[in-house]
Amino acid sequence: MNNNASILFGNFDDFLWIRCSGRASFANSPVVNSLASAYIDNGGRIIVIDLETCAGIDSTFMGTLVGLARRVMPHNGAVQITSASERCLNALESLGLDAILAIEPPSAPWRGKIAQIRAKLSSEGTPDVQLTSHEQTLHVLNSHLTLSEISEENAEKFRNVTDILKEELERDKN
Repeated sequence: MNNNASILFGNFDDFLWIRCSGRASFANSPVVNSLASAYIDNGGRIIVIDLETCAGIDSTFMGTLVGLARRVMPHNGAVQITSASERCLNALESLGLDAILAIEPPSAPWRGKIAQIRAKLSSEGTPDVQLTSHEQTLHVLNSHLTLSEISEENAEKFRNVTDILKEELERDKN
């Protein structure tokens, strides 16, 4: 399944812009992680996630964003969210992610330029991330463990998920 069509991106002077269309989920979060990780590895610090055309956001995608934020925050970086629907915003806030992700930051370098930025986005050069079943399970587990570290409420909310995924990985080893 090719999920790259749902991701458009562009590298700009002060930030990486990633636009997710359709559903922001476990299926396309590895592509977002790959794009952002390459950007961070090259010294980038501001990652903008554009959710204007995003129909919904799942916990794996949110955990991926928190993991990226944790990588850039020690370097005065941030993962910034723009144009989130009420549904996506509620999902982010329900897990306390509004304390970690910069939602609609007023002094962002892209303010007032959104239309021009979106016009320059492309899927060209989007990595074709193909995870094995084991790698996908590990990705989903790590995303949920990251969310669980934020609060005891999240840890309790995702305990069954993380336990099942750990068991699945353990079975895969045997």
